[in-house]
Amino acid sequence: MPPPPPPPALPDELIEEILLRLPPEDPGCLFRASLVSKPWRSRLTGSAFARLYREFHGTPPLLGFFENDETVFCWFAPLSPTSPFAPVHPDHRNLFALDSRHGLVLLNTVGPDGEPLDLVVWDPVGRRKWELPYPEFADWGTVPDSAAVLCAVDGCDHLHCHGDPFLVAYVGTDEDGAAHACLYSSEARAWSPVTSYEHPDSFLEVITSWPVALVGNALHFPCSSSPRIILRYDLFNQELSVITWPDMYKWEYNYILMRTEDGVLGCASLQESMLELWSMESGADGAVKWVLSRVVELENWIPSCTSLVTSFADGVGVFFVRTNLAVFTVELKSGRVKKVSSCEDRVIPYMSFYTPDQSGCLAPPSTMTSSSEKNVETAREKHDDRLLLHSSGEVADEKEKWVEKAEEDCKWDEGGWHEEGSVEDWEWKREKALEQFQEGSKAFKERRFGHARNCFHYVLTEEVFYCGRLSPICIMTYYKYGHALLYEAKAKIAQYQDLVEGSASRDDIGSSKASCSNVREDDTEKDLDLAWKMLHIARAIHEKCPFIPMEGVKIFRALAEVSLEREDIDYALRCWFKALANLEHLVEPDHCQIILLNLHIFLTFKSASKIDDAVARAAKVFSLYKSRMQKHINANKTLLAVKGDSASAAEVGSEISSLDNEIELLSSIFTVLVEKFEELTKEMLTTTSKPSGARNAVYAAPRASSLTSEIAGPSNSLSTTATIETPGSTGTDLETAGQANVKQIAAESSLKKLAEDSSSLVNGDSSNKSDVHPAARDGTF
Repeated sequence: MPPPPPPPALPDELIEEILLRLPPEDPGCLFRASLVSKPWRSRLTGSAFARLYREFHGTPPLLGFFENDETVFCWFAPLSPTSPFAPVHPDHRNLFALDSRHGLVLLNTVGPDGEPLDLVVWDPVGRRKWELPYPEFADWGTVPDSAAVLCAVDGCDHLHCHGDPFLVAYVGTDEDGAAHACLYSSEARAWSPVTSYEHPDSFLEVITSWPVALVGNALHFPCSSSPRIILRYDLFNQELSVITWPDMYKWEYNYILMRTEDGVLGCASLQESMLELWSMESGADGAVKWVLSRVVELENWIPSCTSLVTSFADGVGVFFVRTNLAVFTVELKSGRVKKVSSCEDRVIPYMSFYTPDQSGCLAPPSTMTSSSEKNVETAREKHDDRLLLHSSGEVADEKEKWVEKAEEDCKWDEGGWHEEGSVEDWEWKREKALEQFQEGSKAFKERRFGHARNCFHYVLTEEVFYCGRLSPICIMTYYKYGHALLYEAKAKIAQYQDLVEGSASRDDIGSSKASCSNVREDDTEKDLDLAWKMLHIARAIHEKCPFIPMEGVKIFRALAEVSLEREDIDYALRCWFKALANLEHLVEPDHCQIILLNLHIFLTFKSASKIDDAVARAAKVFSLYKSRMQKHINANKTLLAVKGDSASAAEVGSEISSLDNEIELLSSIFTVLVEKFEELTKEMLTTTSKPSGARNAVYAAPRASSLTSEIAGPSNSLSTTATIETPGSTGTDLETAGQANVKQIAAESSLKKLAEDSSSLVNGDSSNKSDVHPAARDGTF
C-alpha cells in the first residue's frame, strides 16, 4: 500500500495569524519558530511582520527588571526563560540603573568614592548607548536628585521606538530646599536652561532613586517634605509645580507614584498586608482630591510579611512588592504571584518588544528551553536553539561569525566606553591574577571554600577592570567564583544541620531547626544569590563563544546545583538537560559523566515528586550503567589477553588501575541509585495505600516491592549512605502521581533482568568498594 499523501500546506495567511499569537513576554518563541524553515525565517525577520506583531499585542511586554547589586552593579533579571540580552552591561566601569522607559535604560557611572561621573542612556535590545554629562547644578555630595528617560517622538505609541531621539529629565533639590530641573535632548545634544521652584511653606527634598511617573506630558517626582509634596515637571513648557498629597496616612517611603488605567496620576501604598490604589481627581472648581479606588489584600497571596511596594510596570499591571524574605511580582488581574529576587534595593522594570528583526540574525544570548523537561529533551534532540544558521552551514564559517559577534559586543563606540588601565598595567597584573587563580583552585580542591572565594574575587576584579565584564577572558573566573560561593554556602548549611542533628535534644529540636533555617536565610542566601549571578554571567559569555563546549557543561551543572539549593526545581531540570545536551556531543553515549548527569536528573525528578519521570530516568541510568560496566569488563579481559605474561606488572597495572577507578565511580552511582529508588518505592507504596487508591494498591504494592529487591539484587555490601543532597518536595499530589505510576512500574518489567545483570557486574569485580566515590558525592568532574 502506498504511503498516504502529505497533509496540505497551511495558507500563508493562517501561518501569519498563528505566529502573531506567540506570546511577546517570551521572545524565544519567535526565535525558535524562525528555525522551522527558510520561509518562516524570512517572514519573522522582516520589518513588516515585526510591525504587525507589535500592533497586534499593543502593550510592550515586561521582559524583566534591573537591580543594583553591590558586587555586579547593574544586573538584569529576566522574567521568562528567554532573555534578549546579557545579565550585565559589558562596560569596564561601575554602572547603576536609575530609570527605564520606552525600551531605554538610564544609568550613571560612578567613581572610586561613589561619586557620579556621567549619565548613560542604553538601548539593550538595539545594543546602542549614548553618554551625556550631568547638568551644571548637580552636586552629588549635597543635592538629592532623580532622573528619568523617555522617548522624544511626538505622538509616538512607543511600540516601535528604540533609541534616538530621546529626552532625559533631571530634577534635584539644593541645601535651601529649592528644586531645580532641566531637560536633555539627544537631538540638540545639550541641556535646556535650568528651571527652579521654591515652595513658600515647605523645604523640598526629592527622593533619590524612587519611581517616577509619566502622566501625559509631565513627569512626577516624589519628595520627602512635610506636608507631602509631588514635584511636577512639565516637559512641554519646562516648568516646575507642586501637588500636595493627602494627609490621612504617614506614608513615609511606603508608596510609589504611577499612572492609573484611566490615564491620571495615582499612587500605590502598602498598609500592613493591604495594597491600596489611589487616584487623583480634579473637581469642577479646580481643587484636587485623592480617591481610594481599590484595596487588595495580599496576606493570602504572598507567603511572608509584606513591607514595601517598590515598583510598578505601567501597562501590564504588575507590582513589585518587597517582603522580609524576597521581592515578588503581583499581577492584579490574574492574581499570580512570583518570587523574582532577593534584592534589598528597589527594582526597575524593563518593558520592550524583542523580535527576530532586532537580533542581527542571531538568537538571544540567554535562550533557555521550556520548563517542561520532556519538551526540553525533545527540543534538544531536534535542534540547538542557540545558533541560527544563515549561510552555507559550514562549521568554520559559523565559528568565525560567533567570534566576530563576541568581539563586536565587547567593542564600544568612539568616545564611548573606555579602558581604565593600560596594556602594560594588565601585563603586570595578569601574572598576579594567575597566581591567585591557581591558589583559589588549590584551595577549592582542599575544600577551603572561603579562601577560594577571596582569590577568585580578586582575579575577577582585575579582569573586569582591564578586559570588561563580558570578556571571554573572564568566563572561567566567573565560573570558579560562583562555584566557590555555592560550596561555601552548602558547607554552612551542612554545618548547622549537623549541629541540629548532633547536639539538639528532643525538647529543643524545634528551636534548633528554626535557628538553622534563619542561618540559611541570613548567612547563605546572599552567597547563593551571588553564585547564581556569577554563573549566569559565565553562561552569557559562553553562549557568545559556544566553541568552548566543556566549560558550558560545567557552568550548567553548577547552575543546576545552585537552583536546587534555591529550591527552583524547574530551572534545575533545564540546566541538567542543557549540560547533558552539551556533553553528549563531546563524549561516548555511555560515558561515566553522562551516567552521572542522568543520575542527577533522576534525583531532581524524585525530589519534585515526579514519579513517572523519575522511574523512566532510573531505567535509563541502569541501561547506561550496564553498558559501561560490560565495556570495562570486556576491556579488562582483552587487556590481559593481549598483554599476556610478556607485559610488565607496572604496564598492566597502570591500565587496569584506570579501569578500576571508573568502575569504582560506577559502583558508587549504582549505590546511590539503589538507595534513592528504594525511597521512591516507599513513597509509591505509601501513596497507593491510601483509601482512594486502595484498589490499585492490591497489585501495585507487591510489584513495587519485588522490583526494589531485584534492583538491589545481591549487592547488599554496597554502602547505602545518602551522598547527594536534594531539596524537599515541591508539593506535587503524590496520590495522583502514585496511581498513574502503577502502569509505569508494570511497563518496567524489563528492569528485572537489567538489575540482576548490573548486580552481578558489580559483585563480580574485585575493585568494588563500599566507599562512595567523591565524584558521585560532589557531582564534580
